[in-house]
Amino acid sequence: MSINPADAAATSVPIADVTDRVGEALSHVGEAVHRLQSLIAPLVLEAAARNPAHLRELQDFDHISQKLKNLADFLGALALVLPDNWRLDPSVAAKVLTLADLSNHLTFAEASEGELHLPGDFELFN
Repeated sequence: MSINPADAAATSVPIADVTDRVGEALSHVGEAVHRLQSLIAPLVLEAAARNPAHLRELQDFDHISQKLKNLADFLGALALVLPDNWRLDPSVAAKVLTLADLSNHLTFAEASEGELHLPGDFELFN
């Protein structure tokens, strides 16, 4: 795939901004995992009474949540020290993203009226 340098320069943003947005997205996912953990904990604890291995699965959820938070914090800290003159066009990389809101967020794009989703809408398949 060939990219016109003039087009890339026109749509480029500081790498620090992209890094910060990826960190924010990871933080949101970590928070969602934590909420999910809170929701399923009573069920897993009940199942653990029959099979103690299920307790390990609940601990795995907590570990995943912690890793996501740590990665988000790392990227946020990294964004603070990246030079502003380091720039890139995130739109090419964002083409692999299948969730429109995530793609728009990471490419600094505003969703057009046709792309807006009502609260409660979600994408199962793309």
